[in-house]
Amino acid sequence: MKTHFCLQRLLIIFFVLCLSSCEKDPDYTNVIVDKGLQEIQFNTGFKDQEIQLESESWKVEYVRTINPSQVLLDVRQQLMALGNVGRVDCSKGFISLEKKAADPTKLYVSMTENFSEEPRRILIGIKDENTVRQIEITQSTAANYEVTEKIVEETPNSLQLNTIRLAAKTITNNKSNPITLNTPIQEYFVNVNSTSEFTSPIIGTFDYIPAPDSLISMIPLMYQGVTYWDEKVKFKKWTTTNPHLVPNGKSPVNKVVAPNSKLTVFGEVTYASRACTFDITVKNKTTGFITTVKGNWKQNIPIKTEIKTI
Repeated sequence: MKTHFCLQRLLIIFFVLCLSSCEKDPDYTNVIVDKGLQEIQFNTGFKDQEIQLESESWKVEYVRTINPSQVLLDVRQQLMALGNVGRVDCSKGFISLEKKAADPTKLYVSMTENFSEEPRRILIGIKDENTVRQIEITQSTAANYEVTEKIVEETPNSLQLNTIRLAAKTITNNKSNPITLNTPIQEYFVNVNSTSEFTSPIIGTFDYIPAPDSLISMIPLMYQGVTYWDEKVKFKKWTTTNPHLVPNGKSPVNKVVAPNSKLTVFGEVTYASRACTFDITVKNKTTGFITTVKGNWKQNIPIKTEIKTI
């Protein structure tokens, strides 16, 4: 009996082993492997930085910023992604991705200079056949920059002149003797300002601060052969307003009110407004990388002031 029992056990074990050997091997071809995070750091702008991938069928599924977390869009205002041979540019203008037909196993990344003291952190999500990975790029500012070229062009036919009558003051003289007004000229132009407005569609443009005082020279304002303005302005996003100081503004108006009469005194100001474009070529003095800072500039400035009476 004991021998018979042992024989049965051996037959059962043999039968199980036979079934196991007939089973199909597991299919691992569709298993997604997470390859984790790859970090790259720069203190410069760069062009065509190569990232080696495993196959030709890789896809960039998203690009986003870190702190704050924000998914980036392309120039068509769709999610920034890349699969086929070609190039995709960020709508904010500071990063582009490319797959080249000559070497489709590589992702080529280009970024403009980061002029901000705050590091720029970008996360690129990639699916490469059966693996996923993330590329984190941290881009810091450089130690020193220099301007190698600056082009400012006035938009044709944008120069406009506009004359405005300012608030008036009426003086009544009930006396038999004339009165001389000694009010300072500047008081009639106290609310007169000049404005300078910079805008740019490219993110980070105004993180660039011209050394040493953030002031920058633009092109002179000329009208009928006369130069009315040629100064520096603050390179700052949106509008900078400065009060207009009238020449000899502290001098009295010296207007005489005749006996038993009235005199109305007012200031008149002529403004010149214009629109310009600017292209500033900035060089990273450490790496030599060149970035073009570009955008639009509008100016509205008094070119003539006059005291008038009625």
